[in-house]
Amino acid sequence: MYIIKFGRHMKKIKTLFERMDAWRHFPSYQLERRADLFFSLYLPEVLESKLGFPISEHIIPEFPVRIGTIYPNIQTDKSYKIDYVCLSEDSTKAIFVELKTEGRSKRVSQAKYLKAAQRAGMTALLTGLLDIFQATKAKRKYFCLLEYLEKMKLISIPENVKEIMSRPNIQGITKAARDIKITTKVKEAIIVYIQPNEENQENKEGIEIIPFHEFSEVVRRYDDPISSRFAESLDKWANIQAGCKRKNM
Repeated sequence: MYIIKFGRHMKKIKTLFERMDAWRHFPSYQLERRADLFFSLYLPEVLESKLGFPISEHIIPEFPVRIGTIYPNIQTDKSYKIDYVCLSEDSTKAIFVELKTEGRSKRVSQAKYLKAAQRAGMTALLTGLLDIFQATKAKRKYFCLLEYLEKMKLISIPENVKEIMSRPNIQGITKAARDIKITTKVKEAIIVYIQPNEENQENKEGIEIIPFHEFSEVVRRYDDPISSRFAESLDKWANIQAGCKRKNM
């Protein structure tokens, strides 16, 4: 019975990756948004292998970078998003990670705002995030993010803020949120691109590149079905450009 169930699970895993392999060639399919969870499973280990220092297991996906914080001449609480933010184990370094499943999907404007965020520093970015929290109507979702940041020891949330957020009516939270403290120890930020190959590295100065073949080396350390099949797809995504269905020449 166990063998039968295992076989069914294997079929589902195979089908999942086969669909990503096929659908990535379609015009509106965004592979990055479907595959990002699989990349996250190995991300701390891959970063540690590349950067040479221990990485915390905590990962922040879609970290909001307030535009008005990194570009003071643009007064807005809207934000850019960093695919993943990770920390070194000692919490003194932040790693801003951008995932690109196609080399041509990298934008000059994106490299520009990542470098602006790097220059601003983690304290300023967290302050900007608190500004967004005070302005947004999606306070409960943002508060879930703030609680995770507290778990990572990046901020400290007073009990009165938590008490207000536990109520059905959160009246008074905007004022109370001003008492949230920035406690980060981050002193520097590193920008990392995870991408199919090392080519097309425009504006690459100060940016670490992890091509899929390097990422795959870490994934292949594991012999479970998901890791094995993910590594197979990584090779395809690196060698076959979306829309071509044949190996890059």
